Amino acid sequence: MRLLLRANTHRRIDGGCREVAASPDTPGRERWLWQVRLLDAAHGPSHVPLPRAHRVTESLAPGVTLEVAAEPGTVSPTVEVVGLGAPSAVARERDEIVVLLACGGQVLVEDRHLLADEDALVLAGDDPLGVSVLSPSGSRSLVAVVRLRPADGRVMAWVP
Repeated sequence: MRLLLRANTHRRIDGGCREVAASPDTPGRERWLWQVRLLDAAHGPSHVPLPRAHRVTESLAPGVTLEVAAEPGTVSPTVEVVGLGAPSAVARERDEIVVLLACGGQVLVEDRHLLADEDALVLAGDDPLGVSVLSPSGSRSLVAVVRLRPADGRVMAWVP
């Protein structure tokens, strides 16, 4: 599954926070598992339903921090920020969810999905397991690669 999430559709919550993607995507619908959020400069950690949630943060640009929070023991999150001076490939395992987030410029995914700054592409399920990413303008755009892996051996699904 590929789901393109434009920056202007990120849900504003928690006073200075934008939710890019979450599971569940509707609060209170199902048990909380993970969330990917962008925090503005003066914003501390965002609210999560579990006091001991596993958090990973990465500064993306002056005044913008990427925060990934997950239920410990169920979801294992990682974040890597990749400079796109040259075309790159992002591979994922069948049981993980990957969120590609454009940072500071345009990112072209699979030669067909053009992401503007803070747009995201979520990859889950069987298709695709690998994608190409590049900066179409030749500038050094960045892409944040968020990986959400099942920590307990179960299959992790996401239904937006």
